Amino acid sequence: MITILAPETTSEDIKVIQRRVLDLMDRKEGRLLALENWGRRRLAYTVRKHRKGIYLYWRFLGHFELVAEIERLMRMIEKVIRYMSILVDANVDPNARPESVTEEQLNQAAAIQSFDVPEHEDRDQRPAETDEDDAGEAEAAGEESEDEDKE
Repeated sequence: MITILAPETTSEDIKVIQRRVLDLMDRKEGRLLALENWGRRRLAYTVRKHRKGIYLYWRFLGHFELVAEIERLMRMIEKVIRYMSILVDANVDPNARPESVTEEQLNQAAAIQSFDVPEHEDRDQRPAETDEDDAGEAEAAGEESEDEDKE
């Protein structure tokens, strides 16, 4: 599951969200395999009046009831501006992955990082493609097809 949080979300808010999801997983017999904080990034488009967001990546094992409950929880948390759940594999043996996330990994995921992507400055510096370039390419393609016809 990918979760995008509002950019003003603090590390403490992230820990509260983590705790709520982990409590839900405990109640529904799910297991968290990985939790990564991908940091504060610029969004491709505005989401709920935000141009940036904090991305969290959750990888967990659980039944569809757990996924439905986590999605319901995400809808209720104001700091969550977008989320997406993806089914990786329907036939997973829960005992095949015995390791789980440690407290240190949870703290690392709660630390906010900023990965601001620079605006596309290089667009202005690139030479613009012209119709002459397209015409030259079309002529070259036409010459190739004429050569093939002669053979």
